Amino acid sequence: MRKIFLFAFAALALTACNDPKSQEKAILDDVIKIHDSVMTYDDQLMHNKMKLDTLMNIAKNEEAKARIKDLVGRLNKADSSMSNWMNKFDAAQKGKSHTEIMNYLSEQKKQVKAIDSVVKSAVTESAEYLKPFKK
Repeated sequence: MRKIFLFAFAALALTACNDPKSQEKAILDDVIKIHDSVMTYDDQLMHNKMKLDTLMNIAKNEEAKARIKDLVGRLNKADSSMSNWMNKFDAAQKGKSHTEIMNYLSEQKKQVKAIDSVVKSAVTESAEYLKPFKK
């Protein structure tokens, strides 16, 4: 009886893996999971940007101003990259074939992973710069 149950479970699992809708849902879930992870950095990104803007107004030398400007630029790029991606992302993919959907979602997964890297890097680097200024 146990062997029959295990066989039936294995057969069901294999069938589910071959179901196109299940494949599409799995990769869409991956994309959304990465997106949600990136969005956890949004508050920190904005907070760091505001602090850097404040520091820019009181920076005493050109080297500090250049560094702050670079960090703000990286934060802006990270923020706009995520916003642009979200505005263009189409989860529904109505009227598309399974292959088209899988290709689209695979490409979106690559894009959102790259954005994840850009956001994390910008937030981490700006946070490191801001450490000495914490009160």
